[in-house]
Amino acid sequence: MASLHQRKIVEAAATWYVQFQSEAPSDRQRQAWQRWLDSDPAHRLAWEQMEQMQRHLGALPREASRRALSAGQQRRQVLKLLALVGATGYLGWSVQDRISPGALWADYRTAVGAHRSIELPDGTRVELNTDTAVDISYDSQQRLITLQQGEILVSTGKRGDARPLYVATREGRVQALGTVFSVRQLSTATRVGVLEDQVRLSPRDAPADDQRLKAGESAEFDRQHVSPHQPYTASQAAWVNGQLIVLDATLGEVAEELDRYRPGSLRCEPQAARLRVSGTFKVNDSDAVLSNLQATLPITVSYFTRYWVSIKHR
Repeated sequence: MASLHQRKIVEAAATWYVQFQSEAPSDRQRQAWQRWLDSDPAHRLAWEQMEQMQRHLGALPREASRRALSAGQQRRQVLKLLALVGATGYLGWSVQDRISPGALWADYRTAVGAHRSIELPDGTRVELNTDTAVDISYDSQQRLITLQQGEILVSTGKRGDARPLYVATREGRVQALGTVFSVRQLSTATRVGVLEDQVRLSPRDAPADDQRLKAGESAEFDRQHVSPHQPYTASQAAWVNGQLIVLDATLGEVAEELDRYRPGSLRCEPQAARLRVSGTFKVNDSDAVLSNLQATLPITVSYFTRYWVSIKHR
């Protein structure tokens, strides 16, 4: 259950949220909001809570959208929003809820937008993508990398270690067979792509139904099944070099990928999401990417705050 202190922080975030939605904030209001946001990590978490709910539910009641409200009306809208927060189970939201179990105390982590490279004792190299957490456990029987959240690219060591190398996820495990491969933890599945040699996929609840993936193939698996194999190319692992490479993708797909590298929320409205995009983009400078997309596509990129950005069709 949320403490009184947590409730007050969430109420403050809801108040800012309603105020900014009801009318465009002045420079003075933006500065005050920024000072509040930066004064306590819990404030930032509470604000991100509002953004997450807005992303999933369209949280603010429709009649409050984009029109100035009186003090009494703002108070009623805040209470409605807090009721919605409580009804959806967000009120006790904290950093532990945003991060998957075990990720908070993982051996290696990256923040949103960050990249990290680690070398393990056997020479295996692991690249950690944005918002990723892994645990490492080597013993006499096996070499185990547990992906708590996020995405990694594994290049197995060449030192002749006979112990099997596994990557474990919530849905099962991936065995390296002298290879270079990526593993991404999705919400209900694991996605694997192979660049060199092979891997073996073993769903947790159906280990006898394991399958091999060869170089140039990818697949997803849940606890019981492996999806049909799909093509996989080096461009799909371009994040290792700080790039997002797309060929005739939808803008919605591009925005979804860019969102992984940004704190807060990046939304793309349906009409804009259908536009087609090709190009190579720098994931560590998504603001520049959005600016370039706005210059070349019939879209408008609006910054409600630095943590809340929307893309609309012009």
